[in-house]
Amino acid sequence: EWVMLINKADRELFDEDVAMLTSHIAGPIEFDWQQLRQLAGEDAGFEAELLTIFLQDTENSLRELEGAIAAQNAETVEQVAHSLRGSSANVGASALAAVAFQLEQMARRGDLSSANMLLQKLNQQCRSIRAYFQTMR
Repeated sequence: EWVMLINKADRELFDEDVAMLTSHIAGPIEFDWQQLRQLAGEDAGFEAELLTIFLQDTENSLRELEGAIAAQNAETVEQVAHSLRGSSANVGASALAAVAFQLEQMARRGDLSSANMLLQKLNQQCRSIRAYFQTMR
């Protein structure tokens, strides 16, 4: 297991990036539906299929994160959060990606002190996306 040291300048840049990425998290849902439409090639059926798969995968990742946080396994938290960040960004779930990024960076530093709070935010974002998606069907 390795620990990444962040010097003061890197830490300040990281804090600015997190602030920029998380400044919009407070809203009930932040999702770039146009990005999902483009990813699906403007095919509504494929769009629904992609979002369904994304939500299932996300729920699996959230369960995995819950276990890793409970076990204080920062390496697994980092890996799962990284994967979740990428998949979220790909489909347009920008708020979810921002929280996953924050969790990933904290875990990279070996700091899981706020991990449960961030996991709650991730769960809320996932529930919000699912609820909104179900109303659109």
